[in-house]
Amino acid sequence: RGGSVLCDLRKALEVLELLCVNLLLSPWRKEIKSLKTFTGNFVYYVQSVLPDDIVKTVLEKIGYIATTATEFSLVRKRNNEETKQTAFEIFLARIECEAILEMTNEEKHGKSENTLPKRSQMHWHNENKDKEDQTPQREDSENLENKENSETSACLATQQKSPTNSNTSFEAAGNLKIK
Repeated sequence: RGGSVLCDLRKALEVLELLCVNLLLSPWRKEIKSLKTFTGNFVYYVQSVLPDDIVKTVLEKIGYIATTATEFSLVRKRNNEETKQTAFEIFLARIECEAILEMTNEEKHGKSENTLPKRSQMHWHNENKDKEDQTPQREDSENLENKENSETSACLATQQKSPTNSNTSFEAAGNLKIK
């Protein structure tokens, strides 16, 4: 049931995030100025998952005030920065729910080996990626040259160790056609 609760929470956060985005993009619209808590999306996705006090706190933080038992309205001037910050926090919480759901799905399918280390490596890799200059490309080309040199050395060593029963040279052997 843990996955189901996370899915429900993710959907509730999506609805609240959409509410914030709509409020920021088009606050003049009539649908945005008044929020009815008896609508389908709000009842099924938000009120059924989140406690009423948390819903009220989040809505007040983005600028809504409870005018009746079933309605929130924009009655005061809202703080755009606080609304943006709240929308971003809701977005982060939704992304975290998705990441946890992804990890639990991997565990269910037997891919749980190193799930947490992989996720932390992914985080560190993305963070350090911006800091790197051309150094990795140089290192990769040096590694490729070293690999080619070691392969060539291994081939030459094998050729030198093997007894030469024929009079053909190394160059002539490379030019022979395979039948």
